[in-house]
Amino acid sequence: MADEVDHKFKMYFSGAWENNLKWRLFELENQPKKADDNIGGGRIENVNTAKNAVELKVARKIDDPIVHDLTMRIESMEHFLKLLTERDIKMLQLRFKKRPEKWDVVSAKLFRSARRLRADMKRVKEEYRKGIYWID
Repeated sequence: MADEVDHKFKMYFSGAWENNLKWRLFELENQPKKADDNIGGGRIENVNTAKNAVELKVARKIDDPIVHDLTMRIESMEHFLKLLTERDIKMLQLRFKKRPEKWDVVSAKLFRSARRLRADMKRVKEEYRKGIYWID
């Protein structure tokens, strides 16, 4: 049965978080400008708003909570992966990509028994649960 750690690994290694981030940035970049209801002129309601289009786009990207959340998830997973060995990372890639490999295929590619790989997976998940990489 898949748990929350499996889901997070699946989202990262399948590229779902990266695609969601790219799509959100695309949405923000192509948002239509707000119509100015103050056609006749007058005072600016909020002087802290960006005055040109580039500043406005950058401000929207920085202030967007979805972009911030996805960026934090991706960066926290990348920091966690720095602690692991190359074999552990390769195991995670093979097991959590879009079309995951079965344990016997993974064991053949990594030259380890399926039992040893399951023990390694359990250890990696436990490290992830106990670490500070957990973002809800």
